Amino acid sequence: MKTAVLAITRRGVELGRRVAAALRKEGHAVRLLVPARFADGSPGEEAFTAPPARVLAEEFAQSRGLVLIMALGIVVRLLAPLVKDKRLDPAVVVMDEKGRFVISALSGHLGGANDLAQSLAGALGAIPVITTATDVQGRPAVDMLARRYALAMEPFTAVRPVNAALVNGDKVTFCSQFSLPLPRADGVEIIPWMEFPPANTDGWLVLITNRVLPPPTARTLFLRPRNLVAGIGCRRDIPPEFLREALELALNRAGCSPLSLRALATVDLRLHEPALHRMARDMSLPLLGFTREQIGRLYESAGVELSYSDFVYERIGVGGVCEAVALLASPRGRLLLRKTSHRGVTVALAEESSSWWEPDPEMSPI
Repeated sequence: MKTAVLAITRRGVELGRRVAAALRKEGHAVRLLVPARFADGSPGEEAFTAPPARVLAEEFAQSRGLVLIMALGIVVRLLAPLVKDKRLDPAVVVMDEKGRFVISALSGHLGGANDLAQSLAGALGAIPVITTATDVQGRPAVDMLARRYALAMEPFTAVRPVNAALVNGDKVTFCSQFSLPLPRADGVEIIPWMEFPPANTDGWLVLITNRVLPPPTARTLFLRPRNLVAGIGCRRDIPPEFLREALELALNRAGCSPLSLRALATVDLRLHEPALHRMARDMSLPLLGFTREQIGRLYESAGVELSYSDFVYERIGVGGVCEAVALLASPRGRLLLRKTSHRGVTVALAEESSSWWEPDPEMSPI
């Protein structure tokens, strides 16, 4: 996680150096921000002279985690004009100068502030302060489940009433297309996918699926696993609307939600196409590129059957793009939808049925 540590007093800076060191050991990309008069040139330390409110506003917009070493009241006042949406706001953790308490102050579940507070408390011997109701009562929370297993929530407005039902022990039914360790607690019922739709739909229904399905009840929350990769081949200077149409057509044919897309992938020759970058940016998805050598090796692999085009081979030296790059970007996956063609664009979809939330060290896009 890209994390900023901000301290404003001499003792706070001393603690900040310990905090930054602890976070780096856990793999965080850390920036330690300290007033210029307290800076001593420690590694990763950045001195500031601007007002703390301005510094915090800049970091709030670009960091995924913030550790603020100052009074909680100051933090509340500084954060008030910055807070927008729990899906976008970074995790904010507050510490006192002596490092006795680590308070999860903002984005406890989705942003990961609760986990960050627990982790820092363990590393520094402090007391974690967690106030979210589900955590205090030891109850499950759907936004925590979503963060842990890379699930998009639809509609987001249903998250709060579902969590309220979980906190109060009201009936909540979970049904998952994929094997996941689902929460078990009083009031929670888990039914297998083969029994969908359930006969009794009283209470909230939480469906974990990448398929587009009519909700069986008005009180339905979809959790969309981000387990799809769209492999895309196209001609040069393709119009953006052609790309969007082709992707929508592929998703419709597969019956899948665009919220389940994890990435777009293409061949190195098309990696700099403006239309591809625009679509990736608009959908907040990474665009991965693979070399023709990587694609060629996949075509030569035993047991992998891919669509082949003599025309494509004559043009770029491999027999196809979209299916191959979709699989290269999903090493643990399978082709869910083979090549579809639309207005000079080809699209294939690969799906991972497990562990999509974990990074794959074998995936090596360029």
